[in-house]
Amino acid sequence: MERGESSKRALVESPMYEVKEEVLDRDEAATGEGALVNMESATARVELTVRIDVAKLHCAPHLHAPLQASHLPCLSGHLSCGVCHDQHPNKGRCLACGLAGAYVRCTVAEDIIESIRIQCPYDAYGCRSYVTYHADSDHQHACPWAPCACAEPGCGFLGSPPMLRDHLRDAHAWPVDKVRYGRAHNLRLPASQPRCLLDAEGDGRVFIVSTGAHGGGERHGAAVSCVRASAAAGPRYYCKMWATGNLDPETGRVGVAMAETGVPSISSVPGGAAPAVAPLSVLRTMLHGESMEMHLSVKICMAPSFFR
Repeated sequence: MERGESSKRALVESPMYEVKEEVLDRDEAATGEGALVNMESATARVELTVRIDVAKLHCAPHLHAPLQASHLPCLSGHLSCGVCHDQHPNKGRCLACGLAGAYVRCTVAEDIIESIRIQCPYDAYGCRSYVTYHADSDHQHACPWAPCACAEPGCGFLGSPPMLRDHLRDAHAWPVDKVRYGRAHNLRLPASQPRCLLDAEGDGRVFIVSTGAHGGGERHGAAVSCVRASAAAGPRYYCKMWATGNLDPETGRVGVAMAETGVPSISSVPGGAAPAVAPLSVLRTMLHGESMEMHLSVKICMAPSFFR
């Protein structure tokens, strides 16, 4: 391509990667337009989209394990990460080819491998993170966008907690209430509608409140769970729940049952009622009216350890 054919943009292609580079023309240079881009190009990080054999990023002794920590090539070029090398009894030979000779740490290889990042596989569910290749597994385990399943009968929906919240609301008519951490929220849940979703203001976490009969039908339980694929997504929560019963005509008092407990995580939102062993359990006599309505107050808080 002749230089005069395009002073605006140059595109460099190869079978392995694609690079786009912006070049200022004379008009832009004269007016100052694009000057910031030009200055940044000299100092800012420039990234490429590449394709690479994934085996090149794995430790030679353990082909399934991503390279991490220090990188030690043998004389034939087989890479071993420092962790595997330190654990192997015969450090004087290459763990892949058996060649004698000491490994030598290669900081150039380390820098290249540490700079390789891949997109989170949960990008379809809303995660926009790019993580170092060897840290991908840890990221997936803690990713707050990891999908959760709808367990309503016959439904196969899978989506992030916010997606699942909207699905349950729109497709299955689940009620959704907004809540604030540290503030009590009052609920009235009849036997015909034993569960609801709580949408936390601020961080958009989704919680499910489930109620239902247990103990042979003589008692009614209530439980709160956080909808997420893994508790590793953090933070941790605890909740206080209390149910108020009916006015006792003899004593003039209203019965109250209380419970304080940690909030477990669930990755599949159940279509059924509360579990048989619920943190809060009350007698049926504390339910209200013919609808067997449970008057419940819920206060969800972040665990203090999260703020340390």
